[in-house]
Amino acid sequence: GEKVAFYFAWLQHCSFHLLYLSFVGAIVFICQLSSGNWDHPLRPFFSIFVMIWSFVVMVTWRRRSNFLAYQWGTLDYQEEEIARPEFKGTEYRVCPITNTYVMYYPPWKRWLKMCVSIPLTVGFTIVTLLGILILYGNRDVMLAQYFATGHSYHISVSMDVIGQTAPILAVELNKEHLRDPDFWIIIIGFPTALGLILPLLNFCLRKVSLWLNELENHRTEAEYRTHFIIKVFAFRFVCYFAALYYYSFIGVGTTDPQ
Repeated sequence: GEKVAFYFAWLQHCSFHLLYLSFVGAIVFICQLSSGNWDHPLRPFFSIFVMIWSFVVMVTWRRRSNFLAYQWGTLDYQEEEIARPEFKGTEYRVCPITNTYVMYYPPWKRWLKMCVSIPLTVGFTIVTLLGILILYGNRDVMLAQYFATGHSYHISVSMDVIGQTAPILAVELNKEHLRDPDFWIIIIGFPTALGLILPLLNFCLRKVSLWLNELENHRTEAEYRTHFIIKVFAFRFVCYFAALYYYSFIGVGTTDPQ
């Protein structure tokens, strides 16, 4: 129960401090709107404020977490973990701390299995990332071709399409565009397909990660959860934020559709 309580305490702490950040951000946004220039001189100062804000949040959370731990009686509390029921040892050895027989599993065997699980997880994440980038690249190229010639562009699975055309920022729509099915397929079809594929890939990776964790044969529940979180977090972070990084650094294009 302590972990759940600290989780909600962190959410409360972070949400409270986000009020300060949102207030300053709203002021910067209003200044940008009033001046009509997104590159407002306040932006560098706002970036500095965000860095200071993040530091203050972590320092104040450390103080609050210690206060809550003292109040709840969990300060300097160490939980003695036992072996997982699924843990399979190769032999019994005497524990030097408890002086009792415990199951032992050679670490080199676990590392040998991790040499298989780590490349599988990294490879699955990289392949998914490339697929997402190719999908967004095709969408930008198809939009550029559609508004330039009125015809859609065939889908390419080559990596050359990534960043080939800069995203269209402004177009003049008419009734013909709104009545054309190809227009809606390009605008809505690609994000919809990605929204359906990502949860499916996430489900598949979760199953694969659970199987790899069982294969690695971790002794305690904490070790099991840590390695599982590392596998799943890498995939989710890369895939769910791929669009932001693509349009920020990659999707600048070698040709300008404007």
